[in-house]
Amino acid sequence: MIPTRATEESEALIRRGRKVELIDASGQCYALVEGIEAQSPPWSAERFDILIVIPASYPEAGLDGFYIGLPYQFNGGTHERVNGAEIEVRGRKWKQVSWHYVDGKQWRQSVDSLETHIFHCHGFFRARGVKP
Repeated sequence: MIPTRATEESEALIRRGRKVELIDASGQCYALVEGIEAQSPPWSAERFDILIVIPASYPEAGLDGFYIGLPYQFNGGTHERVNGAEIEVRGRKWKQVSWHYVDGKQWRQSVDSLETHIFHCHGFFRARGVKP
């Protein structure tokens, strides 16, 4: 199920040039975001694709974390925060990244959006400080 609000937000992002697609994979909605910029090195590429889980009750239930498309490398190996479950969506493998909001600055339904969460996820590739 793809929440209406997620559709509206993704369409607005697409109009502004962001490569984002909503996917329903076995009843779970994901936002596939292509081309998140990274610093290379230490990352193995200058851009990565990510998947963001969109809860069925979005935006009442907020966004948290993401999955990175495999394969990837960080400093010639793996990143300590890429340590969660591995899933397959559309024939590609993805690994969960432990990248959460800091205490006191969690998801705010009336302020945050898919766009602000993408910006938050981008911080992972720029080594911004966020709790493990």
